[in-house]
Amino acid sequence: MADPLLSTLCSICHITTPKYTCPRCSVNTCSLPCSRRHKLWSSCSGVRDPTVFVPKSQLATPSGIDHDYNFLHSIEHRKERSEKEIVENRRLVKGSELKVARQGEDRRRPKNVPEGEACINRILLAYKIGVYRAPIGMKRNTENTTNWSKKQRDINWQVEWMRDGDSGRILEKALGFKRVGEAYYEAHESFRRSNLTSAQKNLEKKRKLGQIKERYTKRMKLEQEGKHEMTTIPRLQCSSTGAWNVPQRLFAAEVEQDEVPAWIFGLHFYLHRPNTPSTFPKVLVPLDPSKPLLDQLRKRELMEFPTIYVREQDTLPENCMLEKDFLKATGQEPTNSDELSSSSEEESDDEDSSTSGSDSSDNAMEEGEIR
Repeated sequence: MADPLLSTLCSICHITTPKYTCPRCSVNTCSLPCSRRHKLWSSCSGVRDPTVFVPKSQLATPSGIDHDYNFLHSIEHRKERSEKEIVENRRLVKGSELKVARQGEDRRRPKNVPEGEACINRILLAYKIGVYRAPIGMKRNTENTTNWSKKQRDINWQVEWMRDGDSGRILEKALGFKRVGEAYYEAHESFRRSNLTSAQKNLEKKRKLGQIKERYTKRMKLEQEGKHEMTTIPRLQCSSTGAWNVPQRLFAAEVEQDEVPAWIFGLHFYLHRPNTPSTFPKVLVPLDPSKPLLDQLRKRELMEFPTIYVREQDTLPENCMLEKDFLKATGQEPTNSDELSSSSEEESDDEDSSTSGSDSSDNAMEEGEIR
């Protein structure tokens, strides 16, 4: 029988058929002593080099995928182990310091962050308003121009107004402290003016100038009448009670007239509630047109910015339902009803206590007396 070739035997002892292959240098050995002797003679670590070129035929195999996964997992494991060593075991740095150091340049303020975002987030947190963000680049995301008003120190909301029939959709800004009816009237007027022709715009300007002129002349007339009445101090202060009696017409010119027409407050407004099951119609929340927008957004959820439906009749749009019916159908509890009832009870208690306190104070303190 012919002797076997040396290339087919163990590369260390040259006696036995090899059983193992070194992952590092692919040397064939027959046993553990031969493998250790190989590492000692060749200064080999026996660990596979992940940077070695691997043909695509070997890479697109279960073993090739396992090798890549194990390599990436080992990096993450070593990273976590080193962080645990310096934070928990040696206590060289704090976890918060390590987090800041890990972020590096990414913790600098991005360029696309809206100005006043911290102020907006503070108000959203105080009013418990949840704002869901659409993916960047989507239509809803690009339409959201909500920003912070430095002058008014309030959120300048982007509001989507959905009107009846062919009136269409209006996107317009609205400050949070403004009443819902007032905000809609401004959006309605802005949309109407944008569709005017040049001749109609000129007529609109002339009409406004006439109103301003009429208001100015009326104000000057009231001021002149007030000067004649402000002759002596005793006429402004009652000698018996010491109370000041200033004619109301002196202040009539200073008060701005409410330019919002009454028919606006006869409309019906509904806030769209997002993130409801697709098996249900759109869920709408009734709004009070005489109350501020921000107060009615308390504990509400928004998709980027508010969507408000405007109806002339007390009927809902197609494929829509009220929130109370949705909560009843799903068995959920109302979010604001309990708190509103408790707050109304507290207000009534405060009013009772204030009235009783005022009666007692009236008995104890005479009119015109200063304490």
